[in-house]
Amino acid sequence: MTRQSTISFAKAVAFFLAAALLAVLLQPGQARAFVVGTDFEKPKPEFTREGETVVAKLIPRAKSSSVTIDFRVDGGRLAAVRGVNFETAARPEVNEKNFKSALFDILVDGVPVGGKIRVSILSDFFTRSTAFYVYNPHLQSPWADAQAENIDHPDRVQELVVTVADGGPFDADGAADGHITLTGGPRDSFWGYALGTLFIRFFGIFIVLSVLMVGILFSGRIFQWLEGRKARPQKRSTTIDAAADAGASTTLPGADETAGIPSGEVAAAIAAALHLHIAGLRTARPQPFSFPSTNAWTLSGRSRMMDDRQQNARRNFRSRS
Repeated sequence: MTRQSTISFAKAVAFFLAAALLAVLLQPGQARAFVVGTDFEKPKPEFTREGETVVAKLIPRAKSSSVTIDFRVDGGRLAAVRGVNFETAARPEVNEKNFKSALFDILVDGVPVGGKIRVSILSDFFTRSTAFYVYNPHLQSPWADAQAENIDHPDRVQELVVTVADGGPFDADGAADGHITLTGGPRDSFWGYALGTLFIRFFGIFIVLSVLMVGILFSGRIFQWLEGRKARPQKRSTTIDAAADAGASTTLPGADETAGIPSGEVAAAIAAALHLHIAGLRTARPQPFSFPSTNAWTLSGRSRMMDDRQQNARRNFRSRS
């Protein structure tokens, strides 16, 4: 990888991480609020009643899907549950973003005068660290932690149980009249949730990139093995080629196998043989011509040849005359 390609890859990774960080910190509603200046993440609950339970359905802050919250009462009758605009209860000591599901007015009647009730709020959106804060504008310190019991249920459902006395500090109407108005909402640390989500997503990106890198390295090893297998010389399977290779690898006796040339003794013998051969050619004399020995057979043949020649000579002489 060249230097320019390395720099380009680093820029791409940095841009990707910056985009992921911005996507985590600025969810769709937060991004619009950042640009326009309006709180588009304000929860707008919708309430339905199922017997003695009131169910609120809403989209909490820092979340893109809706959740449900169930309200129940023990010791009285749950008259109604209403959503409360957080601006009416805003104080410097509390942060609106920590109340991700906003505030609720829980109206209970049929309570014995001066008696106590238990209000249960259930949802799988809550965690073990979720608390319930109560707002009472008639007190010197309007906001207070209700010290709610946090009970675990199956399917990751958490139940917050708040004990309220008629006319007590958690009763917003301030009178022991058999009616209780509980104003408050579940509270979670917004920045703890945001940082936890950021931590999970940030390291999730690195895990995905690490798996991708391992896959690329593994596939590269496979391709290298295939290329090396193609580059290997094929073995000769025929006996003729094997014999040819064996014959080609043999050397003359006395030859220098390391240098590939004959040794001094062999060279001297070859030179002496060539010298004797050439010298014999120079001193060789032609053999004198000799007639074969005469016998009756050869003499008869010679006489016949002479007779034939004389007859031819006589014919030629007569024709000319």
